[in-house]
Amino acid sequence: MLFRASVLAGSVLLLSGCNNDSNTLNGQYYNFSQSTQQWQAGFADYDSDNAEIYELDSGLRDLPAGFIGKGFYLAGMNRSDDLFMYISRQITGLEPSSRYQLSVAVQLLTNAGAGCVGIGGAPGEAVYLKFGYAEQQPLQDGYYLNVDKGQQSQDGSHGRVIGDIAANGLSCDGLGFASKTVVGAGRTPLQFTSNSDGSIWVFIGTDSGFEGLTRLYYQQVELYFTKL
Repeated sequence: MLFRASVLAGSVLLLSGCNNDSNTLNGQYYNFSQSTQQWQAGFADYDSDNAEIYELDSGLRDLPAGFIGKGFYLAGMNRSDDLFMYISRQITGLEPSSRYQLSVAVQLLTNAGAGCVGIGGAPGEAVYLKFGYAEQQPLQDGYYLNVDKGQQSQDGSHGRVIGDIAANGLSCDGLGFASKTVVGAGRTPLQFTSNSDGSIWVFIGTDSGFEGLTRLYYQQVELYFTKL
């Protein structure tokens, strides 16, 4: 409840013209404390023929020591220097073939401290948190994602950077976790046209320039749609 109250207070985008399957008024809200809420894990920008060296892992897991409940866990060793780890979900109930603007709020647990040094880049500031949309399910196609999310700190036509995973107060040994909330719409508004059936896919993930192991627990997500 505290997460939702703080998000709503800081957001200027409210849900409009969208059926809400999670019974909220101002956004579509998802809490991963008991289930994945129909979100799916995915990975891209890596050599799938040698997937074992990336130590990819995902699923609903108990939160680490000091936290109660479960979260949507994603982990990967960034041996490609460009690993993208994400969760995605199809959203339905939008007005068919209509223009929308999308914003997002994400609460996660990170073990990446601020101001730390890492191989290739910082384990916190060089792991960029992104969100985006796709007309079809976002999947790895060959090497890359099948939609233009942009690369690392750069936006793409279907994705925006909204922050990073660095948390103040954490040590640089990666042993502890802290909660971090990121709210935003990116440097430029993310706008899309819904499919003819009133659906769209949304994804949230990390585009990494840190050549090490990243571990995250997604706890809550809220999506905001504004009809244009």
